[in-house]
Amino acid sequence: TERYYPNFANVHNLDCTIGTCFTPFAVVKYDIEKDEPIKDENGHMIRIAKGETGLLLGIVPPEDIPTFYMYKDPQASEKKVFRNVFEEGDMYINTSDLLKDIGYNHFQFVDRLGDTFRWKGENVSTEEVEAVVNTFGSISMSCAYGVLIPNTEGRAGMVSIVKTEYDADFDLNDFYDLLKKYLPEYAIPKILRFKKEFEVTGTLKIKKGNLKTDSYEISKIDDPMYILLPKATEYVKLTEDIFAGIKQGKYRF
Repeated sequence: TERYYPNFANVHNLDCTIGTCFTPFAVVKYDIEKDEPIKDENGHMIRIAKGETGLLLGIVPPEDIPTFYMYKDPQASEKKVFRNVFEEGDMYINTSDLLKDIGYNHFQFVDRLGDTFRWKGENVSTEEVEAVVNTFGSISMSCAYGVLIPNTEGRAGMVSIVKTEYDADFDLNDFYDLLKKYLPEYAIPKILRFKKEFEVTGTLKIKKGNLKTDSYEISKIDDPMYILLPKATEYVKLTEDIFAGIKQGKYRF
C-alpha cells in the first residue's frame, strides 16, 4: 500500500517545507473539532486553497480499488480509506497528516491527526506545545492534549508532565514565563498534571487515551494538578472548590 502514499521531496532545499509531490494526491478541508472532513452540498470533500491547512489523502487508482487492502481484516482496511471523495466510486487513503499549502505546489507539515485540538477558534498543535514544555530544565517528558471546559468553545490545553525528579521543586512562575515567551496565548496549557511516569506502547509512545479520559476530574486523579484561571498570571493548585466552580461555569475561560 505504500505506493498509494504521497511522497514529498524538498528538491529546492527550501526552509519550512516538506517540498512538493510529483504523484497524484489531494489535501482537503478538515474540521478539527468534529474530527471529520468538511463536505460541500453534494457530500464531496473540498480541496484547500493556498494558506489553508487540510488533510493529506493518497489516491487509489480505479483499477486497484477492487483488490485494495491494507490489513487482513477488511473492516480495518475500510477505516483507513475514504470513498466517494470527489466523485462517486473513487477511493483515497487517509494519511492522518495535516499539511499547509504554502504555494507553488509546496506544503508544510503541520501535525498528525488527533494531535491537534481547537481552542478559541485556533488550531493548537500538541507537538508544538510539547516541544516548548520539554525545554524546561525540570521536565523529563510531557504529553499535551485538549480537554473540555463547560461553557467554552473547543478544548482547553492540558499537559501532563513527568519531572526529572518526582519530588524535586518545580518553579511554576519560571515555567509560565517560558510558555508565554514561546507559545501564542491560545496554546498555553490551562491545566498541568504532574505524574511519576507515563504508560507507553510497545514502541515507547505515550498512551494519550487514558490521559484524555481522566481529563482533570479531580475525584479520579491523585496526581497534583495546577490551573491557569482566566486573567490570572500564575498557575494555582486545582482544588475541589475550583473544580466545582469550573463545572458550574463560575470561571469564564
